[in-house]
Amino acid sequence: MDEKKRIVLEPVPQNQLPFLKGKRTEFESIAEMITVRAQEVPEHNHVLFYDQTITYAETNEQANRVANFLKAKGVKKGDVISLLVSNSPEVYYIMFGIQKLGAVAGSINFMLKGPEIAFLLEDSNPGMVFVSSEFMSEFMRGVELSNHKPKVIEVKTNTDHGIDISQEYLSDILEKYPSDEALVPQSAADPFLLLYSSGTTGKPKGILLKNEGQLSICRSMASIGLFGEGDVMLILLPMFHTNPICVWTYPIIYCAQTVCIRKAFSPTDFWPSITDNGVSILMGVPAMYNYVYYSIDSSTVDKSALRLKFAFSGAAPLSVELIKGFEEKFNVEIIEGYGLTECTGVSTVNPPQGKRKPGSIGVALPEQEIKIMDDDNNELPIGEKGEICIKGDAVMQEYLNNAEATEDAVRDGWLHTGDMAYMDVEGFIYIVDRKKDMINRGGENIYPREVEIALEAHPSVKDVAVIGIPDEALGEKVKAFITPSESGALTEQAVKDYLKDKLAKYKIPEHVEFVEDLPRNPTGKVLKKELKRMEQEKAG
Repeated sequence: MDEKKRIVLEPVPQNQLPFLKGKRTEFESIAEMITVRAQEVPEHNHVLFYDQTITYAETNEQANRVANFLKAKGVKKGDVISLLVSNSPEVYYIMFGIQKLGAVAGSINFMLKGPEIAFLLEDSNPGMVFVSSEFMSEFMRGVELSNHKPKVIEVKTNTDHGIDISQEYLSDILEKYPSDEALVPQSAADPFLLLYSSGTTGKPKGILLKNEGQLSICRSMASIGLFGEGDVMLILLPMFHTNPICVWTYPIIYCAQTVCIRKAFSPTDFWPSITDNGVSILMGVPAMYNYVYYSIDSSTVDKSALRLKFAFSGAAPLSVELIKGFEEKFNVEIIEGYGLTECTGVSTVNPPQGKRKPGSIGVALPEQEIKIMDDDNNELPIGEKGEICIKGDAVMQEYLNNAEATEDAVRDGWLHTGDMAYMDVEGFIYIVDRKKDMINRGGENIYPREVEIALEAHPSVKDVAVIGIPDEALGEKVKAFITPSESGALTEQAVKDYLKDKLAKYKIPEHVEFVEDLPRNPTGKVLKKELKRMEQEKAG
């Protein structure tokens, strides 16, 4: 590579960042960082949540109450305590409370169904799980199917479920337990967060992240010209995801700024939440931006009240046409980046300050090295397609209980992402394909094998293959090709109904096609490329 042409995100030293003046910038753990920021800026707004305004001191006090409760129940460093909680400040109280004790916060996707929850319970063995009322019914199904029976703490919402498996309620904990500082000493190498990602085998993999990796992301995000004094960042994405937590929650705290949380993306609340709360940074996914662009009249947006500096997009490719159209319509540029849970959420970004290339995922973040490699782990020349491989502290500690998968993914310190791309002469990276079969539906990762396993259990399914097919709004949709055991034994609706209580809604195929046979190679492997080619021909 011509090093003279390469664009590098040169980090601004932490002591030269105005918003970090007089503040600590080095920590042993994420929990220590949260505790120190609450001491340094106690009255600064940390969370805006509809009509609630919560200061750093208040967040820290509530987290201490949770930590003191957990400590009283015998929770210690290294234990896994999980949460299945909807977007709210309570996510922070619980998660930070767990981490103050050096325990590992296990975040559970609240879209999962009973069998999927059961697997996570048995894989991670959490001593306790905090569960929002609206998820209690499905969670109970998971507990009934699992051999592991954790203690349950309910986070009460307005949902009546009639289920009596809770040992405690979060509201009582926040009233009864003291807010005395509960932080225990930890090291940078200690794990602090457990997130789950689907695997090509159909079983989710627990991704164990360590303090030093998250602190690396915090430093990098602070130093690239993204944040300024008085920033407010809007979280719309589900807070079990790596993006709202690793990419934004912790860096916002590191920078001592404010986060505005919404329960979910709402088209009617989208612009009001931005203008009413002084939002300056936004993170979304292509499906969200696509909907806003095509469905919202720009004349209804109060542009005089707009403080929005940056709108970021990730999780799926975004068309250059939409980027240009969004900027023309709303005077807001969407900036693309790239990351994955195994690398603590973010590895590249189009420079917030400086040259950007729409259609690319940008350049490597500080403290991460990225190479495009061939199958033999050799770095490829500029312009050649290969696998994105990443090295740095941000790389995960391991896949929980899965040494073989860990060794396969991380070789000589390089995380092999499975995403295929090429790099241009300036260091900008362009994703072209996925090495693995993963389907990306509106930012949600779906592995076909997981759907296939669920369908294979149906008595009338003889054979099945699942692929992603292009969709203008979502990027991809799920399609299943099924060979029934006998003609007329199944209908498309019957297939969908069968999966309703077995898979999260977004994993259920939108399209089902019944075929006599699936295309296979001489060894019997289904030729999914052939299925995709057939779909392309149908589309013209």
